[in-house]
Amino acid sequence: MSNLKNRTRAMTRRLAQLWRALPFLFKLQGLGVAAALVVAAGVANLGVHQGFERVAFALPAAEQTQMPWNSEVDAFGHKVAQAFGVRRSTATEFAGWILEASERQELEPELLASLVLTESSFRKDARSHVGAVGPAQVRPEYWSRFCGIANLHDPAENIYCGAQVLSHLKDRCGDEGCALEAYNVGIYGERAKAARRYVSKIDRYRDQLRNLPL
Repeated sequence: MSNLKNRTRAMTRRLAQLWRALPFLFKLQGLGVAAALVVAAGVANLGVHQGFERVAFALPAAEQTQMPWNSEVDAFGHKVAQAFGVRRSTATEFAGWILEASERQELEPELLASLVLTESSFRKDARSHVGAVGPAQVRPEYWSRFCGIANLHDPAENIYCGAQVLSHLKDRCGDEGCALEAYNVGIYGERAKAARRYVSKIDRYRDQLRNLPL
């Protein structure tokens, strides 16, 4: 019994030393965890020295702060509808595709939404005179194989391919403005004024979307 008391006193002193060394905020956050550890340690010692059954204590689960996916899609769709005057049902449908493509390609969703607005005004069947198709106005002859997508007329696949192309151009150019210009007029395009107007329009739309809270 004396050995148990000595071990308990030593453990208490050690915990007190560690506690004094912790910053104040960590003490507040770790109060519940520390208490659970002390109780668990005491029960473990009792189980070893007195033959009691050892009882496992579960630590509290970490608090989940991330917004659920459906709520995130709905909130972003609401922003798109408000900022761009898009029908709410359309904005919410596009929000899911835009958020997923942005996350996978590490792009800002406001950027991709502004690109889709500029390219197609959120029309699924948009087609240009040069053969670009879909919401992100992707040219199949240039990018279909690069994206590994057979059907660029599918709006979800089209937006994902557009995000993939923009991410590739950003890596190649080294900055976002250059990537957007290349997306609009091509990597070796000579229409500098048109490209700058395109980038300026996307920046204006993106700021408009950013200024609306979720």
